[in-house]
Amino acid sequence: MAVGFTAANADEKLVDLVKKVKPSVVLIETFDKGGEPIRQGSGFFISNKGHIITNLHVVENAYWANVKTTAGRNYYVQGMIAKDEEADLAVLLIDLSDSEVAFLELTDVLPSVGEDVVVIGNPLGLEATVSKGIVSAVREIPVFGHIIQISAPISSGSSGSPVVNMKGQVIGVATLILTEGQALNFAVSSEKILTLKKEEKLISLREYANAVTSEETDEAEKLYNAGWQKVFAGEWTEALDYFQLIIQQKPSHEGAHFGIGYVYYKLGLYEEAIEAYKQAIRIKPDYTEAHYYLGLAYVGLGRYQEATEAYKQAIRTEPDYAEAYSGLGLAYAGLDRYQEAIEACKKAIKIKLDCAEAHFGLGVTYHKLGRYQDAIEACKEAIRIKPDFAEAHYYFGLNYVGLGLTYEGPGLTYGAWPYLRRACYQKAIEAYKEAIKIKLDYAEAHLGLGLAYLFIGDKGAAFEQYKILKTIDVEKANVLFNLIYE
Repeated sequence: MAVGFTAANADEKLVDLVKKVKPSVVLIETFDKGGEPIRQGSGFFISNKGHIITNLHVVENAYWANVKTTAGRNYYVQGMIAKDEEADLAVLLIDLSDSEVAFLELTDVLPSVGEDVVVIGNPLGLEATVSKGIVSAVREIPVFGHIIQISAPISSGSSGSPVVNMKGQVIGVATLILTEGQALNFAVSSEKILTLKKEEKLISLREYANAVTSEETDEAEKLYNAGWQKVFAGEWTEALDYFQLIIQQKPSHEGAHFGIGYVYYKLGLYEEAIEAYKQAIRIKPDYTEAHYYLGLAYVGLGRYQEATEAYKQAIRTEPDYAEAYSGLGLAYAGLDRYQEAIEACKKAIKIKLDCAEAHFGLGVTYHKLGRYQDAIEACKEAIRIKPDFAEAHYYFGLNYVGLGLTYEGPGLTYGAWPYLRRACYQKAIEAYKEAIKIKLDYAEAHLGLGLAYLFIGDKGAAFEQYKILKTIDVEKANVLFNLIYE
């Protein structure tokens, strides 16, 4: 009976949520120069001033557009007040006159993997259709920011729909990506909307449609967008093909060089990534993200001094780049310049309180200083902000191991120490397991888990980690094997 009540209660909450969100959702119909229909899409109000969010491609090539609310009212689109071509976002303006509309709240808090979400849009022109799912993954993609993959289906016409959490807050804008014959459902996170820069003047749809671009640029941009769509899907080889094709046609396309670098970086090919990033920077010296990711690639090779220079350059071009400060902190930690590392990470947190990477950087630095309790708190904060932060879970466990190995419990009897140490090792085991859930082939976490099992005397469980490590990292597997049978 209790289960049935809970399910019914959950259904009621969903019904209430839909009632709350639905009035803010609109159907967008676009027309060409001759007044013929082009396409339909979705959008939603974000203010009572007539501001509507949608995907930019919804109004692409349109000379005028009509907005229809769920209440049946129609409005003429006056134009765009903001747009982001790379992130495929547009803010439209309509004249509400004396009308009042419901609007939705945007949140810059990223959802957790597994969190329930709801999409309300107009797939295939079917107005105000509701679909429910969960957050499958949250990825940070250069150019686009955070991309949220969801299980809720998105069909043609759903592009521009709000993706809301169970509080009714918008976490992102739905966008459909077709790849390898399958539909992948994504949302560009709301934090991207919140950072959109307003145009100097209202741009009419006719003006945007008539914007002059060369055929070469059009083709390059199509390939560029296709390349990043492949990145969304994790199809690295295909993404690389698109970016390299752009370079063949237009060698000075800095974004394509950056895309090549990013793909190589994700594949762990750091030397190749560095060369691609450097080429992007040669073309565009103030390319902030290229400097930042160049730093990440240097860190991947343990070249911390060069990483610090890259991060400093990113900060010169964008002084409030919190992630660059956190990267700088980690690079300083790699150089054993601990005070500078702490200062850089704290600077990042001052700029952006919820900068998970900066809290993690503090955790790494405190670990190196043997300040395990401080490190645990820093890693805990990083995990709170970013629950799927595998490295933070790993260091969370590593610090509990450090605490266990050095614990001498002030004021406690010697006999109590083993119990406290075992409790620390159990915490470490839980943390390593969480890291592995997020990143199955995380060799360091498997090794750490194996060692933690040895510390509590469970050689059988440690041997299971050895067997897994043999398929991931033979060198680390041999280290664990020798420790099991020493």
